[in-house]
Order: sequence, then C-alpha cells, then structure tokens
Amino acid sequence: MSAVELLAQAQTVLKSSRADGLSARMAAFLARQALEEIIEQRCANLDAPASRATTRSQLVVLRALDTQDAADRAAIAWSRLSVACHVHAFELQPSTAEVEHLCGVVASLLPV
Repeated sequence: MSAVELLAQAQTVLKSSRADGLSARMAAFLARQALEEIIEQRCANLDAPASRATTRSQLVVLRALDTQDAADRAAIAWSRLSVACHVHAFELQPSTAEVEHLCGVVASLLPV
C-alpha cells in the first residue's frame, strides 16, 4: 500500500463507528507505516536512497540533507507514533485526537 492509502486507512479506522479501545493504536501503526514510506521516498528524492537502513538512520539522512522543518516533523511524528504503537502496562493508550494530529503531520510530509 502507498503512504496515501495507509493514511486513508488510518483515518477510516479512527472514524469507524465500531471504533473500540484499540482503534487509535491500530491507526497509529498505519500512520507510522505511511511515515516510514514517506521518509524512504524523501531520502531517495535527495539522492540518498537508504531503503535497507533503519528508520532512525534514514531520519539522520533527512536531518543532514532535507529542510530542518521537514526533518523535525518527521522525527517527532515517528517517535510519537512509535510510542503510540507499543503497549505498556503503565501508560495510557493514545487518544484518537493525538493520533489524528499525528496523521495530519504525516500528511504534511507527503510530496506535493
């Protein structure tokens, strides 16, 4: 699936009338997958393809070669989505509003 399709699916999950406690986490997972595709594509567009590198490494490439704003948004969104994807007994589940905001950040990184 493309990043656009993954983000659309995340929005569908968030707006589902059957949304339960896990829908925000599932949407966060879809949004993170979309963001990882966007990061990989941005690296390739900067003539620094790093498809086999970890996302953290690709974020370093963005920090060095992309605009500071785009690199910051990508790094912060990836970090927050990663936290939202993992279940910790001592933390609350991500809110729908938080995941919707992060989906908006990811959408802002899509190529025009």
